[in-house]
Amino acid sequence: MKKYFLSVSILFLFLTACSHNAEETQPREQLPLVQAIAVAAVKAPAPHSLEVSGTVEAVTRADISAQTSGNILAIPVKLGQRVEKGEILVELDQSSPKARLREAEVSLAQAQRNLSRESRLLSRNAATPENVKNLKDTVAIARARVNQANTSLSFTRIRAPFSGIISAKPANTGDLATPGQSLVRLEDLTRLEVVADIPETLLDGIHVGEVLPVEIPSADITLKGTVSEISPAVNPASRTAPATLSLDPQDTAHIRLSSGMFARIRLPLTTLADRGENLQSIFVPEAALQRYGQLERVFVLTGGHAVMRIVRIGTTINRNGEMLLEILSGLDAGEKVLLSPIRLHNGQPIELMTATQAEVSSQAQGVRDGQ
Repeated sequence: MKKYFLSVSILFLFLTACSHNAEETQPREQLPLVQAIAVAAVKAPAPHSLEVSGTVEAVTRADISAQTSGNILAIPVKLGQRVEKGEILVELDQSSPKARLREAEVSLAQAQRNLSRESRLLSRNAATPENVKNLKDTVAIARARVNQANTSLSFTRIRAPFSGIISAKPANTGDLATPGQSLVRLEDLTRLEVVADIPETLLDGIHVGEVLPVEIPSADITLKGTVSEISPAVNPASRTAPATLSLDPQDTAHIRLSSGMFARIRLPLTTLADRGENLQSIFVPEAALQRYGQLERVFVLTGGHAVMRIVRIGTTINRNGEMLLEILSGLDAGEKVLLSPIRLHNGQPIELMTATQAEVSSQAQGVRDGQ
């Protein structure tokens, strides 16, 4: 009986495993056949500069938070309002800090009376010097508690540490403020900078003090940015390091710029040429790129199926009227990328089309930034 039960159990596990494997392969088999054309990734001379994206930020900025807990009674500032240094930004409930201050003041007065009485007794040799010394320490402790209570009371009025613009108000009247919780964001927009992630292959080509062109498309202007900081550490996930470029206040004084604006920084590639490296890059039709969330990907033809590749892109060039996209990593020259009028999926079966590349590129353009 035991042998029979064991055989049935083994047979059940085998059938379950087979069913599970069939379920794993089923989604790929259910993908519909899609028509596409394959275009080989080609090597071409790299551009003499590379654009990287950045973000405009205020040099002086702060998330203003409370140093004590309490209910918010008022936030007498508005978004976009300019405030001066020392101006009240947030008012907290003072009832609890005032009560602690009153208690500390009463304790101090009592300690001072005890010290005065004991000092008089000591002058008549009716008390010991040790008692007087202990009472002096008690008075000092009580005075320190009064000072601490006064400081806590001052924390209920949160003031601007510098002059600037109110750019965010995540808190509301009636909320409970806790230490470290952001209540108001203050930025000084008179001094701006651009923060960008620089590819690790280009870090040797830029230096602190170097001046680079910074384009801000929303303002339709190009400014000069001076490299002020370069991080010595590279992010292992993106293979980039953050760098900061300072903008001249005189250049931005008459331009309406805001923190968070998109910026482009053009990095020269002459350093690579000076090292004698071959300035060749891999290019594919711009329509081959598909975005999925924060991922940038292309699909290559492998064994009659579409295989997804995560890529890192560079600049875009115009070659004989065709827009080609530079691929910095994730693809090799000669691999065939797919162009299709619909969004592709990993493992999807492909039927090669005979349509011209230009026709398919125009159809796939809507897929690249769409669904």
